[in-house]
Amino acid sequence: MPFPRKFQSLLEIERGDVAVPDYMWMVYAVCAVTKEGCGWGGWMIEAAFYKSGASHPTSTGDALLPAADEQHCPVCGRETFRTGASVRMVPSEDQKLPREPGGDYEVAPTEYED
Repeated sequence: MPFPRKFQSLLEIERGDVAVPDYMWMVYAVCAVTKEGCGWGGWMIEAAFYKSGASHPTSTGDALLPAADEQHCPVCGRETFRTGASVRMVPSEDQKLPREPGGDYEVAPTEYED
């Protein structure tokens, strides 16, 4: 399936093209705010930060990066409750995959259409 050519520059982004978080806060959230909630529970991104060296208007002074941090249930879409279970995640120095990409799945070349 070809992708729209106007998005080619977005689809071909590599790690060196974006600010990579130096750390992220994850929170365990549950879908239990309303009677209609589905009871789902799982980890969500609370915030992603980049140490840019400049001072930013955040609690840490680090740059807040765009992230999928909307606290909505992935099952039913309702608002979730952020529990007291949270953890700061720091990327590993070794970012190599345990296997080569495409090892367990087929990799097709990206095609574009105008």
